[in-house]
Parts: sequence; structure tokens; C-alpha cells
Amino acid sequence: MQRTAASASSLIPIIVAAALVVTSFVVDPRSAAPGLVATALRSASSTDRARVRAIYSALADVTQRDAGSRIANVATWRAVHADALRLAVGGTDLVGKYPGLDRAVDAVLAEHVGLDNVPLTPEVAAKIVKGCKAVEKQCE
Repeated sequence: MQRTAASASSLIPIIVAAALVVTSFVVDPRSAAPGLVATALRSASSTDRARVRAIYSALADVTQRDAGSRIANVATWRAVHADALRLAVGGTDLVGKYPGLDRAVDAVLAEHVGLDNVPLTPEVAAKIVKGCKAVEKQCE
């Protein structure tokens, strides 16, 4: 009887792994990231999602590492953001492919940083980074 119990318990990891594999084909992983950006990207391919996610991951990283040394204020950050978008997606099929994505990104960022042109203090930079990470998360 002990051998049967031991055999059954050794099958548990295999059963769990099989269940995870099956559910990965059934459950839409995009439903886990709610929000305006996720909604705008609901029909996006994983490649397009990864492209948008990479842009905001890079913007969060640059903003955090800069800490106000080159990006002195929010207006300058907005210019960096616009330039990054032009460089990253300008001339690609991503431009205009997902109606409302631009407004969705702006709305998510606005939840974290206002429209006022204030100095990019560590606190303001942290809010911008948080906004970029929120956009990034919704692209998963």
C-alpha cells in the first residue's frame, strides 16, 4: 500500500504540469493585464505587444537612471517620449495600427504625472517611471 501511495504522489507534479500546459492554450493570458492600453492592444500580436512594452521599459529605465541630470523637467521628458516613439515606431506598420492606443497610453501616464511642467525631481521621476511600468504591464 505504501508503494501505491508513493507512486501516486510522484505523479502529482506530472499532472500539475500537464494541467498548466493545457490551460496555457485555453486561458487568454492577456486578460490578466486590465486597463486602457490592454484594451487598445487586445487584438495585437505578441510581437506588437513586445515592441510597445520594450519602448516603455526603456523609457522607465532611462528616466530612472537620468534622475534629472539631462531630463530637467516634465516638458523635456515629454519631448524625449515623443522622440522615442518617432524613432522606435515611425515608418513601421505599428503607426495607427491600434486605434486609441496613443490616447490610452497618454491616459495611463496622466494617472501618474500631471500636465504641469515641473522640475524632474526624484519624486516626479519615480511617478513617470511608475506610469511607464503601468503601460509596460498592460502590454503583457
